[in-house]
Amino acid sequence: MLKKIDKKMIVLSTTTFLIIWQIASMVYPIVVVPSPRSVILKVFIYLFEKEFYEDLGITLFRGAVAYIIALVVGILIAFLIRYSEILRKIIYPYLMALQVIPRISWILLAMIWFPLNSTIVIFIIVVTIIPIISLNTLDGLYNIDYSLIEMAKIFNVPKVEMVKGIIIPSIAPSIFSGMKVALGTTWKTVVMAELLTVQTGIGARLSYAKAAFATDHIMALTFYIVIVGLIFQGLLTLLKNHFERWKMDA
Repeated sequence: MLKKIDKKMIVLSTTTFLIIWQIASMVYPIVVVPSPRSVILKVFIYLFEKEFYEDLGITLFRGAVAYIIALVVGILIAFLIRYSEILRKIIYPYLMALQVIPRISWILLAMIWFPLNSTIVIFIIVVTIIPIISLNTLDGLYNIDYSLIEMAKIFNVPKVEMVKGIIIPSIAPSIFSGMKVALGTTWKTVVMAELLTVQTGIGARLSYAKAAFATDHIMALTFYIVIVGLIFQGLLTLLKNHFERWKMDA
Protein backbone atom coordinates (compact mmCIF):
# COMPACT_ATOMS: atom_id res chain seq x y z
CA MET A 1 0.00 0.00 0.00
CA LEU A 2 2.77 2.42 0.98
CA LYS A 3 4.68 1.62 -2.22
CA LYS A 4 1.61 2.49 -4.31
CA ILE A 5 1.25 5.78 -2.44
CA ASP A 6 4.98 6.53 -2.94
CA LYS A 7 4.70 5.85 -6.68
CA LYS A 8 1.65 8.10 -6.96
CA MET A 9 3.46 10.88 -5.08
CA ILE A 10 6.49 10.56 -7.38
CA VAL A 11 4.27 10.76 -10.48
CA LEU A 12 2.32 13.69 -9.05
CA SER A 13 5.42 15.66 -8.00
CA THR A 14 7.15 15.00 -11.34
CA THR A 15 4.07 16.06 -13.31
CA THR A 16 3.70 19.21 -11.21
CA PHE A 17 7.37 20.06 -11.70
CA LEU A 18 7.13 19.61 -15.49
CA ILE A 19 3.98 21.76 -15.68
CA ILE A 20 5.64 24.58 -13.72
CA TRP A 21 8.75 24.24 -15.87
CA GLN A 22 6.70 24.39 -19.08
CA ILE A 23 4.86 27.51 -17.90
CA ALA A 24 8.16 29.17 -16.96
CA SER A 25 9.59 28.37 -20.40
CA MET A 26 6.61 30.15 -21.99
CA VAL A 27 7.14 33.23 -19.83
CA TYR A 28 10.93 33.58 -20.06
CA PRO A 29 13.23 33.51 -23.13
CA ILE A 30 14.68 30.14 -24.16
CA VAL A 31 18.14 31.31 -23.08
CA VAL A 32 16.87 31.66 -19.52
CA VAL A 33 14.44 28.73 -19.28
CA PRO A 34 14.35 26.27 -22.19
CA SER A 35 11.27 24.08 -22.54
CA PRO A 36 11.22 20.54 -21.11
CA ARG A 37 10.80 19.21 -24.65
CA SER A 38 13.98 20.97 -25.78
CA VAL A 39 16.03 19.61 -22.88
CA ILE A 40 14.68 16.06 -23.23
CA LEU A 41 15.48 16.18 -26.94
CA LYS A 42 19.09 17.14 -26.16
CA VAL A 43 19.31 14.29 -23.63
CA PHE A 44 18.36 11.80 -26.36
CA ILE A 45 20.67 13.42 -28.91
CA TYR A 46 23.65 12.87 -26.59
CA LEU A 47 22.78 9.17 -26.41
CA PHE A 48 23.73 8.80 -30.07
CA GLU A 49 26.77 11.10 -30.08
CA LYS A 50 30.14 9.35 -30.10
CA GLU A 51 32.03 12.43 -28.89
CA PHE A 52 29.79 12.62 -25.80
CA TYR A 53 30.83 9.12 -24.72
CA GLU A 54 34.48 9.99 -25.33
CA ASP A 55 34.20 13.05 -23.09
CA LEU A 56 32.30 11.04 -20.48
CA GLY A 57 35.03 8.39 -20.52
CA ILE A 58 37.73 11.03 -20.04
CA THR A 59 35.85 12.53 -17.09
CA LEU A 60 35.31 9.11 -15.51
CA PHE A 61 38.99 8.24 -15.96
CA ARG A 62 40.17 11.44 -14.29
CA GLY A 63 37.73 11.04 -11.42
CA ALA A 64 38.54 7.34 -10.88
CA VAL A 65 42.33 7.82 -10.88
CA ALA A 66 42.13 10.77 -8.48
CA TYR A 67 39.68 8.95 -6.20
CA ILE A 68 41.87 5.84 -5.92
CA ILE A 69 45.02 7.90 -5.29
CA ALA A 70 43.30 9.97 -2.61
CA LEU A 71 41.79 6.85 -1.00
CA VAL A 72 45.17 5.12 -0.66
CA VAL A 73 47.07 8.24 0.45
CA GLY A 74 44.29 9.41 2.76
CA ILE A 75 44.06 6.09 4.62
CA LEU A 76 47.87 5.90 4.88
CA ILE A 77 48.03 9.41 6.34
CA ALA A 78 45.36 8.50 8.91
CA PHE A 79 47.38 5.48 10.09
CA LEU A 80 50.56 7.56 10.31
CA ILE A 81 48.82 10.20 12.39
CA ARG A 82 47.15 7.66 14.66
CA TYR A 83 50.24 5.63 15.50
CA SER A 84 52.99 8.27 15.45
CA GLU A 85 52.85 11.16 17.89
CA ILE A 86 55.55 13.07 16.00
CA LEU A 87 53.79 12.71 12.65
CA ARG A 88 50.47 13.65 14.26
CA LYS A 89 51.93 16.97 15.42
CA ILE A 90 53.46 17.61 11.99
CA ILE A 91 50.72 16.43 9.64
CA TYR A 92 47.42 16.99 11.48
CA PRO A 93 47.46 20.83 11.40
CA TYR A 94 48.10 20.79 7.64
CA LEU A 95 45.31 18.25 7.18
CA MET A 96 42.88 20.57 8.95
CA ALA A 97 44.09 23.48 6.84
CA LEU A 98 43.57 21.46 3.63
CA GLN A 99 40.01 20.76 4.71
CA VAL A 100 39.00 24.43 4.66
CA ILE A 101 40.85 25.58 1.52
CA PRO A 102 38.20 26.27 -1.15
CA ARG A 103 38.34 24.32 -4.41
CA ILE A 104 38.58 27.48 -6.46
CA SER A 105 41.89 28.33 -4.76
CA TRP A 106 43.33 24.94 -5.74
CA ILE A 107 42.05 25.39 -9.28
CA LEU A 108 43.71 28.79 -9.66
CA LEU A 109 46.99 27.56 -8.17
CA ALA A 110 46.95 24.39 -10.27
CA MET A 111 46.48 26.47 -13.44
CA ILE A 112 49.82 28.10 -12.61
CA TRP A 113 51.63 24.95 -11.51
CA PHE A 114 50.53 22.37 -14.11
CA PRO A 115 49.92 22.08 -17.86
CA LEU A 116 46.24 22.21 -18.80
CA ASN A 117 45.63 18.47 -19.15
CA SER A 118 44.38 15.56 -17.03
CA THR A 119 47.16 16.10 -14.47
CA ILE A 120 45.69 19.38 -13.31
CA VAL A 121 42.21 17.86 -12.86
CA ILE A 122 43.52 14.85 -10.95
CA PHE A 123 45.64 17.06 -8.67
CA ILE A 124 42.68 19.29 -7.81
CA ILE A 125 40.50 16.31 -6.90
CA VAL A 126 43.21 14.58 -4.85
CA VAL A 127 44.02 17.58 -2.65
CA THR A 128 40.30 18.26 -2.20
CA ILE A 129 39.26 14.81 -0.99
CA ILE A 130 42.35 13.57 0.91
CA PRO A 131 41.26 15.41 4.10
CA ILE A 132 37.80 13.83 3.85
CA ILE A 133 39.24 10.30 3.62
CA SER A 134 41.94 10.87 6.25
CA LEU A 135 39.77 12.48 8.92
CA ASN A 136 36.99 9.89 8.60
CA THR A 137 39.50 7.03 8.75
CA LEU A 138 41.14 8.67 11.75
CA ASP A 139 37.79 8.73 13.56
CA GLY A 140 37.47 5.00 12.97
CA LEU A 141 40.98 4.33 14.26
CA TYR A 142 40.32 6.28 17.46
CA ASN A 143 37.07 4.34 17.99
CA ILE A 144 38.71 0.90 18.01
CA ASP A 145 37.94 -0.89 21.26
CA TYR A 146 41.43 -1.92 22.34
CA SER A 147 40.03 -3.85 25.30
CA LEU A 148 38.74 -6.37 22.74
CA ILE A 149 42.22 -6.64 21.24
CA GLU A 150 43.73 -7.23 24.69
CA MET A 151 41.14 -9.90 25.35
CA ALA A 152 41.90 -11.52 22.00
CA LYS A 153 45.60 -11.59 22.90
CA ILE A 154 44.80 -13.31 26.21
CA PHE A 155 42.95 -16.05 24.34
CA ASN A 156 45.79 -16.29 21.78
CA VAL A 157 43.61 -15.23 18.84
CA PRO A 158 45.75 -15.08 15.66
CA LYS A 159 46.62 -11.57 14.47
CA VAL A 160 44.90 -12.19 11.14
CA GLU A 161 41.66 -13.02 12.95
CA MET A 162 42.02 -9.91 15.14
CA VAL A 163 42.38 -7.76 12.03
CA LYS A 164 39.39 -9.42 10.33
CA GLY A 165 37.16 -9.61 13.38
CA ILE A 166 38.00 -6.46 15.35
CA ILE A 167 40.08 -3.84 13.54
CA ILE A 168 38.50 -3.86 10.07
CA PRO A 169 34.88 -3.95 11.37
CA SER A 170 35.73 -1.08 13.73
CA ILE A 171 37.22 1.29 11.17
CA ALA A 172 35.26 0.29 8.05
CA PRO A 173 32.07 2.29 8.81
CA SER A 174 34.11 5.47 9.15
CA ILE A 175 36.05 4.70 5.97
CA PHE A 176 32.85 4.03 4.03
CA SER A 177 31.39 7.28 5.36
CA GLY A 178 34.43 9.17 4.10
CA MET A 179 34.35 7.30 0.79
CA LYS A 180 30.72 8.29 0.23
CA VAL A 181 31.31 11.97 0.91
CA ALA A 182 34.54 11.91 -1.11
CA LEU A 183 32.79 10.25 -4.05
CA GLY A 184 30.20 13.01 -4.28
CA THR A 185 32.90 15.65 -3.92
CA THR A 186 35.01 13.94 -6.59
CA TRP A 187 32.24 13.98 -9.16
CA LYS A 188 31.42 17.65 -8.54
CA THR A 189 35.08 18.67 -8.47
CA VAL A 190 36.07 16.88 -11.68
CA VAL A 191 33.32 18.68 -13.60
CA MET A 192 34.23 22.05 -12.09
CA ALA A 193 37.94 21.57 -12.75
CA GLU A 194 37.31 20.54 -16.35
CA LEU A 195 35.02 23.50 -16.91
CA LEU A 196 37.70 25.97 -15.81
CA THR A 197 40.96 24.35 -16.92
CA VAL A 198 40.82 21.88 -19.83
CA GLN A 199 39.19 21.43 -23.24
CA THR A 200 37.97 17.85 -22.90
CA GLY A 201 35.49 16.07 -20.64
CA ILE A 202 31.93 16.79 -19.54
CA GLY A 203 33.02 19.95 -17.72
CA ALA A 204 34.54 21.32 -20.92
CA ARG A 205 31.26 20.61 -22.73
CA LEU A 206 29.48 22.67 -20.09
CA SER A 207 31.94 25.49 -20.71
CA TYR A 208 31.26 25.43 -24.46
CA ALA A 209 27.50 25.36 -23.84
CA LYS A 210 27.78 28.33 -21.50
CA ALA A 211 29.78 30.30 -24.08
CA ALA A 212 27.06 29.58 -26.66
CA PHE A 213 24.24 30.42 -24.19
CA ALA A 214 22.90 26.92 -24.87
CA THR A 215 20.93 26.51 -21.65
CA ASP A 216 19.18 23.38 -22.92
CA HIS A 217 22.57 21.69 -23.44
CA ILE A 218 23.68 22.72 -19.94
CA MET A 219 20.55 21.17 -18.43
CA ALA A 220 20.90 17.99 -20.50
CA LEU A 221 24.53 17.56 -19.47
CA THR A 222 23.61 18.25 -15.84
CA PHE A 223 21.03 15.46 -16.10
CA TYR A 224 23.78 13.01 -17.09
CA ILE A 225 26.09 14.31 -14.37
CA VAL A 226 23.40 13.60 -11.77
CA ILE A 227 22.59 10.15 -13.20
CA VAL A 228 26.23 9.01 -13.28
CA GLY A 229 26.78 10.37 -9.77
CA LEU A 230 23.77 8.44 -8.46
CA ILE A 231 24.97 5.25 -10.17
CA PHE A 232 28.35 5.43 -8.44
CA GLN A 233 26.73 6.22 -5.10
CA GLY A 234 24.54 3.16 -5.61
CA LEU A 235 27.56 0.97 -6.41
CA LEU A 236 29.31 2.18 -3.26
CA THR A 237 26.20 1.38 -1.23
CA LEU A 238 26.17 -2.15 -2.68
CA LEU A 239 29.84 -2.53 -1.70
CA LYS A 240 29.05 -1.34 1.82
CA ASN A 241 26.11 -3.76 2.11
CA HIS A 242 28.34 -6.60 0.92
CA PHE A 243 30.89 -5.68 3.59
CA GLU A 244 28.18 -5.59 6.25
CA ARG A 245 27.26 -9.19 5.39
CA TRP A 246 30.93 -10.17 5.47
CA LYS A 247 31.33 -8.46 8.87
CA MET A 248 28.45 -10.48 10.30
CA ASP A 249 30.05 -13.69 9.05
CA ALA A 250 33.39 -12.64 10.53
